[in-house]
Amino acid sequence: MEAENRGINEELFEVICSAWDSQPCHQSMGIKVTYLGKGIAGLTMTPTPNFSTGGGRIHGGIIATMIDVAMGAAAATLGRVYRTAELKLNYIAPAFETELLVVEGRIIHPGKTLAVIEATLLNGEGKLLAKGMGTFFGDNKIPPPEV
Repeated sequence: MEAENRGINEELFEVICSAWDSQPCHQSMGIKVTYLGKGIAGLTMTPTPNFSTGGGRIHGGIIATMIDVAMGAAAATLGRVYRTAELKLNYIAPAFETELLVVEGRIIHPGKTLAVIEATLLNGEGKLLAKGMGTFFGDNKIPPPEV
């Protein structure tokens, strides 16, 4: 599935998608970008049994990773690299192996130094599974992409 550009600069969109696809973590977990817009990112994953615990439930660390990377992808739409400084997560309902997981990251406050971002994780039927919020700092050691 191709990612959808929901209104960001086309060059920035291509830079983010290319960088995303080159990340070993995203590849091994099967996390895909579905859309990117100004301050927003949508991702999906269908976890395999190797990410599960007892009863076919997906490990909470996988859920936390999806929340974190969705918020990071939303931050990247601002045109610079952000790093996680703090992450808070509420697990609401279990996720199960082989069910589609859909997460959306959305910027709440795009500060010059720190950005505050939230994410919502749903299953493929739209049931709320987790909510997260994080604080991200702009990484000034990595120059923003040229767009």
